[in-house]
Amino acid sequence: MTVPPPSDAPPAAARTGRQAPHATPHAISAPRIRPRTRAAAVPAPDTQAPRLVATIGMHASASTWVFNVVRELLIAAVGDAQVLTFYADELRQMPDEAARAGRHLVIKSHHGSAELDTWLAAAQAPVFLSMRDPRDACISMSQRFKAPLNHSVRWIANDCNRLLRLAPQGHPVLRYEDRFFDNLASAEHIAHGLGLRVAPAIIEAIFTRYRTEAVRSFAQRLSDLPPERLTPVGPAMMDRVTQILGPHIGDTRTGKWRDLPAPAPAELTRVFTPFLDRFGYPR
Repeated sequence: MTVPPPSDAPPAAARTGRQAPHATPHAISAPRIRPRTRAAAVPAPDTQAPRLVATIGMHASASTWVFNVVRELLIAAVGDAQVLTFYADELRQMPDEAARAGRHLVIKSHHGSAELDTWLAAAQAPVFLSMRDPRDACISMSQRFKAPLNHSVRWIANDCNRLLRLAPQGHPVLRYEDRFFDNLASAEHIAHGLGLRVAPAIIEAIFTRYRTEAVRSFAQRLSDLPPERLTPVGPAMMDRVTQILGPHIGDTRTGKWRDLPAPAPAELTRVFTPFLDRFGYPR
């Protein structure tokens, strides 16, 4: 397998943006959200000033789960009309100031850009990171979007570069291998991290709505949605509200990169060695 250098974003996501610069590995300071324990009591929120929240994740890392849980928690706390959600890898993809005025913003992003990350840092926005063994993420993207493996390697490498740059800033990290999307405590931790006072029953309802099988069923029925909610993204259709695509859920397996014929597993490991070593993934 010949792997070209990281450059483009996946056509399946219909996004463009500059490649994040490679980061030199150093000590990790990012707290890892482990969903095995319940969150502490939720503090009283400050919902008066509009807030900005970013969910930044590797493709195929359940990043859309994180986005939707954050989105729905904010809606539960302040009301649907007060929340504006969108996808952006560059500042030019942001809604204009008139659309943003007085509203809480939730940004979903993948490979991103240095300009956007500088803006988020200046705004002191809460950021949630999601990641996965990049070798499995590559396989998942290739399988679900029927893309050549070389292409998915480029997409995931761009995501890895950004995560390497952002992790030292101390943002919470959700790892796919922890199966955070299967545990109610993950949603509780996110609500706690945002300082939102949301009733436990509502948090549980949000969690249930985005369980793996529920999302798989929803993705299979996108054609039932009103036409104005749908937009083409590459060869697939996407719901504008949840950003769920038709081929959204794969088999969720961990370690499937090992099933590839030689020399692909060794080549994938070579390409992603800096990321694997930095975040403690086995080679």
